[in-house]
Amino acid sequence: MKILVYNRKNSEVWTSAVRNAFPDADVRHWVEGDCHDWLADYAVIWQPPAAFFQQQTQLKAVFNQGVGVDSLVSLESLPADLPVFKLRGVGMEEYMSDYVTYGLLHFYRDFDLYRQHQSDKQWQPHRIAQKSDWTVGILGLGVIGKAVAEAVSHLGFPVIGWSRSEKTVQGVNCVSGKEGLDHLLRESRVLVSLLPSTPSTHKLLNQETLTKLPEGGVLINGGRGDVIDIEALQVLLKSGHMRGAMLDVFEKEPLEDSHPFWNNSKVMITPHIAAPTPVAQALEQIVADIALIEQGEMPPAIDKSLGY
Repeated sequence: MKILVYNRKNSEVWTSAVRNAFPDADVRHWVEGDCHDWLADYAVIWQPPAAFFQQQTQLKAVFNQGVGVDSLVSLESLPADLPVFKLRGVGMEEYMSDYVTYGLLHFYRDFDLYRQHQSDKQWQPHRIAQKSDWTVGILGLGVIGKAVAEAVSHLGFPVIGWSRSEKTVQGVNCVSGKEGLDHLLRESRVLVSLLPSTPSTHKLLNQETLTKLPEGGVLINGGRGDVIDIEALQVLLKSGHMRGAMLDVFEKEPLEDSHPFWNNSKVMITPHIAAPTPVAQALEQIVADIALIEQGEMPPAIDKSLGY
């Protein structure tokens, strides 16, 4: 078995992990311009250039090193009939649940206000609100979104979850479609976006949709940066319609030094760390999936037309 690995930033980590997971396989790291006569059976990759698929023409399947596959499906060189598999949780659910919980409690317990009070040397306790008044709306109910919705619900907050198609999550009011999205926006004190980057989600959270949030609403984004119209968010934060935001992802990363969000006390910025890929757990899933393929079975692949 031949396996090709590509990760521009963490090549040694991933190549070593794949070799350990497949000790009997011929595992190599792909470098553009090399391996012209070496065609792999499988690829374990993250954001490869178009030349990767132009060269590797005999792949049985591709395994993405993360959940987001937008950089893959946007490549014209990706063969239409080549199965692509994304990671299905593998521990990222817990990371993202922790991240969202932190952001939720930060605003619910008024820590954003207390931080400002500290800067002003002001001693001013605030009454703790009822959790029932802090409905949390979660956009995206995949493996990670479902786990986040359940975690938030277990904390005692009302949760509304929205997805493209109808889903059922215990303890969560699940909605779908345009009417469901409108309902979620109008009822949510805190909006959590865990949506993938697709043509249908691009700038979904814009001036029109974000204005539907109740005044004083909060946004937490751990999904994809291009889901949010960042200029519209900036306007709504300045007007006071939105109280604050916790943003882990941006359409262009890293966020440029000159962006006003760096100095905006209403915004918390994190460098795309909400739910990093646990490499060991990821390889366990990839090993199991390749074993199924070798046995003539097919694990659940992404739908390229949907982008996830």
